Amino acid sequence: MNSVAIGEMALTLCSQRLLFAGQPILFRTNAPKIARYAGDFLPESRGMESPSAKARATITVHVRETDEPCESAPWFRARGYFAFARFTRADSFWFNLRAREVYGVCSPELADDYWRWRVHIFPALLGILSAIIDVAPVHAACLVRRGAGVLLAGQSGAGKSTLTVAMAKRGYELVSDDWTFLSAVGSKVAAWGIPVPVKLLPDAGRFFPELMAYRATNSLNGEMAYEVLPDECFGISRRLQCAVTALVLLERTTKPGCGIAWISAAEGIDHLAREIEPLEGSLTHCYERQIDLIRRLADVRCLRVSFNGHPDSVAEALDVALAVMR
Repeated sequence: MNSVAIGEMALTLCSQRLLFAGQPILFRTNAPKIARYAGDFLPESRGMESPSAKARATITVHVRETDEPCESAPWFRARGYFAFARFTRADSFWFNLRAREVYGVCSPELADDYWRWRVHIFPALLGILSAIIDVAPVHAACLVRRGAGVLLAGQSGAGKSTLTVAMAKRGYELVSDDWTFLSAVGSKVAAWGIPVPVKLLPDAGRFFPELMAYRATNSLNGEMAYEVLPDECFGISRRLQCAVTALVLLERTTKPGCGIAWISAAEGIDHLAREIEPLEGSLTHCYERQIDLIRRLADVRCLRVSFNGHPDSVAEALDVALAVMR
């Protein structure tokens, strides 16, 4: 336990050294239950036992009494190195990206809400920090089999999450279903996931009878969706990270069936690069490093899958095509 001063307040904080996308993060809070949430969400960072070992970023969360109701009120603003995020009326999070620090306050009621921390708060905090710690978040799912990692990318609504679940039910391990975090590990690019629920639109209930035990709810962006833990709902195995060996671009068509074609690595990489949010001004160099990281995927094999059919049939065809690549 460490005592630190924030303004005029002396707080006794629980400190943990955790790992996000291969980068060490220092997480501090005066609430033991939030410390447990964080420890469940991210693995412990090995090799940071020495007090002199430096974290890439620090997140501090202070729980204090407030009269504000704990009702959903998401709001995000940013300018230069500074950003602000709010998830309910009973919290606020301030980012100093130059110092790589986040300071947040929340109510005891929000501190009790394990699901909201896991589904909304932790993913958003880490996503905002990504650029300044050399992590590139890409809008792609990631699966792995026999050590071979596959990114599934496509426009929103292309059926990426539904196909991801269908592939995972065929024996692939799930790294992520929506956002995958890329970072450099030696000379390679590794893909990392975080243990958020799988998000499936209501029509996915037609394909997965397991969803009958759940109900669709409003997600953070107001979209109705099933948000379910893949291991509990589908019996899917998770994997923390993998090397990227293949990239699949998904394209929904009006013509029934499934077509698979080889494409150049450049085409696949360009798609991922366009998904990175451009950063300007003082953060331009962070954006450039993210793009450079994605360009290092030049050796991956790339496929385009154009489909309009049952996800199980598409998963079977894609599984055959990927087997040829292994």
